Amino acid sequence: MACSRPFLLLAASLFAMNFIAACSTQPKQPTQPLDNRAADEAAIRAAVVAWSQASAAKDVDKAVAVYTDDAIQMPDRGAIIQGKENIRKGWAGMLAEPGPGLTFATTSVAVARSGDIAYEYGTFDFATKDKRGRIHDEKGKYLTAWKKQADGTWKVAVDIDNPDAPAAAAPAATKRKAVTHQRRHRRATS
Repeated sequence: MACSRPFLLLAASLFAMNFIAACSTQPKQPTQPLDNRAADEAAIRAAVVAWSQASAAKDVDKAVAVYTDDAIQMPDRGAIIQGKENIRKGWAGMLAEPGPGLTFATTSVAVARSGDIAYEYGTFDFATKDKRGRIHDEKGKYLTAWKKQADGTWKVAVDIDNPDAPAAAAPAATKRKAVTHQRRHRRATS
């Protein structure tokens, strides 16, 4: 019986060591990142307001500051523009146009659960003035992909836009045909 007591102690000790080893080697459950999507959405919406204000003020530096250094812009009917400095050239030309300029507003923002990427879309209004002083107003929509930076700010990585179709109006050629037809009719009856 004296032999069985050390055996029981040894067995209990081995069991305890195995239990401790098993508990310490189990993989830890990954912790979910905090859900900051509402705050991130608010930050992106605020950035868009400031961006639109910079555009309306024709401030090229502030308008381009929202892009990442390696951003991509996809203008309507144009080639892809890569890099912030190349995007700057396009903005400089656009903001130099006479007239009220470009303004835009967010329709919707969606932030990924991971909190590092988001997309935002909305509408724009680009009003320019021609040499005769007439305002040409182009409305359209845009889509941007945003990336969260190491400092917690959001910057645009991809920017694409396109104009809405012009309002359905009688084409000038149709109006001319109607006027020409009326003139012919008057001549024929005179």
